[in-house]
Amino acid sequence: MAIEVSFCTEPDFLRIFAIISDAFAGDQPYMDTMYPNHHTDHGRSEGAERLLHMKCTDATNRFLKAIDTGTGEIIGQAKWNVFENGMPEQTKLAGSYWESQDEKEYAEFLYEVCLEPIRRVARSAEGPLVVLDILTVDPKHQRRGAGRMLVEWGVKMADEMGAEMCVEASVFGRPLYKQNGFQDVEHVEVRVPEKWKGRPKIEFTFMRRAATSGKMNSGLN
Repeated sequence: MAIEVSFCTEPDFLRIFAIISDAFAGDQPYMDTMYPNHHTDHGRSEGAERLLHMKCTDATNRFLKAIDTGTGEIIGQAKWNVFENGMPEQTKLAGSYWESQDEKEYAEFLYEVCLEPIRRVARSAEGPLVVLDILTVDPKHQRRGAGRMLVEWGVKMADEMGAEMCVEASVFGRPLYKQNGFQDVEHVEVRVPEKWKGRPKIEFTFMRRAATSGKMNSGLN
C-alpha cells in the first residue's frame, strides 16, 4: 500500500500520541519522565491534549502524519520546529501530570538539559533553523518507508529555506538521519545531580545538517 504525508488535524492527536507511546515502550526513560503513564488510556488522553496545545500555541511547530492510503490509518508521525527568527525563550513545564514535586522537578531538569545542544546551535545560527523534535512509526508498520518520507519532508523544506537542520537522535533513528545528510556532532550522556543518580541513563547523538542555498518561501508553512 502507498504512504502519503500530510499535516495533522485535531482529531489525529490521540492516534499520534499512541504511536509515540508504542514506539518508545519500555525503552525511553525521557518519554516516561515527560509523559507519566503514557501507556495508559488516561495518560494517552493527557499526552494527546498536550501535543494539541503545542500545535495551537506555538507557530514554529509542524505536526505531520504518515498515512497508509489503502486503509486510511495513521502509521507514523513527526514534529518539526521551524525557527526563522531565532528560537523562543524556553518556558517552564506546565500542568499537574506528575505524581510528586520531585518527579516534576526531574522532568523540568531533563527538559532544560536535553534542549541545550539545540539552543546552542540556535544562538549561533546565521539563518533559519529546522529542528526535528520527534519522529516515530507504529512498530507494526516499520520498515515500510514512513520514517524516510517524514524525514525527507523536513529536508525538502529546509533546503528550500536555506536552513540548517539538527536532531537529537536515538540509536534507532541515527542511521536514517545519516542517510539524509545529518552528521554526528557529539554523543550526549545526561549528567544528573546526585539525588537523581539512580534514574535510568539518558543519552543521544546530537546531529546537524548544513544549510544549502535556497529560497525563503517554501510554500510548506
